[in-house]
Amino acid sequence: MSASDKLHRWLDILAALLSRRYPLPLSELRREVPGYADESVKEDSILRMFERDKGELRELGVVIDTIPDSDGVSRYQLRKADFYLPLLSVCETLLPSETELRQQPRYGPPTMGGSVPSLVLTPDECHALRRAAARVAGLGHVELAEDAARALRKLQFDLEVFAEGLPAAAVLRVDGDVFDTLTNAVALRKRLRFTYHSMERNETAERVVDPYGLVFLTGHWYLVAHDVNAQGMRQFRVSRIRSAVLGDQRKQHPDFEVPATFDLSTYAASRQSWELGNGDHQTVIVAFRGDTGVVSQGRALGEPVAAPYDGQFAWLGATHSVRSFRVRRRDTFLRWVLSFAGDARPVAPDDAVQEWTALLRASRDTQMAVATEAE
Repeated sequence: MSASDKLHRWLDILAALLSRRYPLPLSELRREVPGYADESVKEDSILRMFERDKGELRELGVVIDTIPDSDGVSRYQLRKADFYLPLLSVCETLLPSETELRQQPRYGPPTMGGSVPSLVLTPDECHALRRAAARVAGLGHVELAEDAARALRKLQFDLEVFAEGLPAAAVLRVDGDVFDTLTNAVALRKRLRFTYHSMERNETAERVVDPYGLVFLTGHWYLVAHDVNAQGMRQFRVSRIRSAVLGDQRKQHPDFEVPATFDLSTYAASRQSWELGNGDHQTVIVAFRGDTGVVSQGRALGEPVAAPYDGQFAWLGATHSVRSFRVRRRDTFLRWVLSFAGDARPVAPDDAVQEWTALLRASRDTQMAVATEAE
């Protein structure tokens, strides 16, 4: 039996069950599913085949209920509410009179013979979803970050205007004119000049860059560009960019070429929250102990470190490893290290160790204060 035969049976089973509002016995399913319609095959064999199909569909998350009848014949039902996700839509505002839309059905494909519930989102709710996903990603837990990113991709796939529904300029404090200028510069490959306020250095200065692309990460828009003066790749938060202008107004002549080896989606997917920003990288050495799943995922984000660090950390125990990380936002990185609850700690450079120790003490003081209040 080929895989395509099984797939055809599964689709026929779903179509038969979803087109009925009542449970179906196997005898009726045999008439609806061509793969079960061979009269020369005994019903016991068809029943065993159906049970295998039903079990495999259930493993995939299809909720097929078995309903025994008073006559001893089992019937099978797949409720639309258990199978279809709501149809999504975005409206500019959700007035009190429109709240009923959240519960009203919208009609699905005619062949499915029924209605599908809809879920209406406002732009602010779209923004809240993205912000929530960004907060989850910022926790530093690899699996949670991947789950959040996967959820956003699904929303974007099912709802094409999901990103368009965001009140980006108002809520994220992105200047609309600046954003348009950046978009044009990326599309036309034009060199950019702008003033930028760096939080790491607490200074505002003019930047000259070759813009490679725009990405939305951890709840903010970033311009990924090659800094002409620094001769390196940088990420600039768009909300901190002012007075952006094209270096050369002749739109028909590109000022630069994006390297063939550069892929924006891969670059963005590989960025951790502590790597974002336009400051210089600092190498921070972190020692991990144990081999739990969380520790394994954390140390996988860094690079292995050889001597002189090997063998110097008896406190780690027999199972330990040392990794190096390239960090731009050290406060964010050290809070991530703190989340390992003692199974990781920075060991170099000294200023990073001192800052992490201060964070650890502040965290302990806060926990003690909360415990005292609870008593």
